[in-house]
Amino acid sequence: MIEKLGFEKNKRIVKVYNNQRVSITIGGQHCHFRSKFEYNWALYLQFLKDRAKILYWEYEPKIFYFEGERRAPVQYTPDFALFDSLGHAVWQECKGHHDGPTNTKLRLMAKHYPDEVMELVLMRIPKNQVKGANRRRVAAKYTRRIIDASEIFRQVRGLINFK
Repeated sequence: MIEKLGFEKNKRIVKVYNNQRVSITIGGQHCHFRSKFEYNWALYLQFLKDRAKILYWEYEPKIFYFEGERRAPVQYTPDFALFDSLGHAVWQECKGHHDGPTNTKLRLMAKHYPDEVMELVLMRIPKNQVKGANRRRVAAKYTRRIIDASEIFRQVRGLINFK
């Protein structure tokens, strides 16, 4: 984050994320990932697909519209859809930094699409579990599970060539 000095017109703190976009073809799908984290997660999902743990996955395949909502967000596109052998979808949202607007989207998904299964994939969950605990507790109400990607990446390191 960059903190402004206080004499500027807009005195808000501005968040700057150094996400590096990645355009690449994985498993026959050409994707434009918004971050290296999403790219690495796609590599992991392809790893699962190659081992028949999931049927297939897609990157941002569907936009969900929140009819009747007067305030933003009025639509939402989850990052990934995973499909099992029966064709049931699990929607996953990847976050390097878990913030409040993410919980708003998850809440609206649960409200407008209660039959859809959501999972939140965090780049890492702090070891002390205190930092961000309230946000994770709120997110847990609206998701099936919260996944710590750093643990998964550590387990499959060497099997997948992460960026």
